[in-house]
Amino acid sequence: MLNMTNAELASRLKDLRDFLIIAGYEESHATRYTQIARMIEKMPEPVMQLRQEGRLTEIPGVGKLVAQYIREILDSGVSSKQKEWEEQAPITVLELVRIPGLGAKTARKLFQEYGIDSFAKLQEADRSEVLKEVQGVGPKLIQAIRAHQPSSE
Repeated sequence: MLNMTNAELASRLKDLRDFLIIAGYEESHATRYTQIARMIEKMPEPVMQLRQEGRLTEIPGVGKLVAQYIREILDSGVSSKQKEWEEQAPITVLELVRIPGLGAKTARKLFQEYGIDSFAKLQEADRSEVLKEVQGVGPKLIQAIRAHQPSSE
């Protein structure tokens, strides 16, 4: 089991939401992970304690299946939900939403319509001026892409 804070778990759940949206999962279903993440961030009790006591379903919005995903994230850092959807998109697509101003919907468009699945491919698309063709990608976002320095996670 990983020793994960509530904030770290919340961040992983938000990443799961973004990843699922980019991979093509129904957005209205994926947003539940953001709502649960917000609940977890506000909780005074550590989620690790709830996990150890078998009380994850006490978190508002968490049923048996989502509790299973949370357990998997707390135990190994990754959920079976993410693994299942990695057949649709590589996890590197999350590099796109690390850029300020580039959200999951734009990342989904870049991935699904242009095959851009990493920051390196995004930079290639910028150099070859492909990004200028993409609706929703304007000068401000292109500037943010050029200024972005990926962290070594």
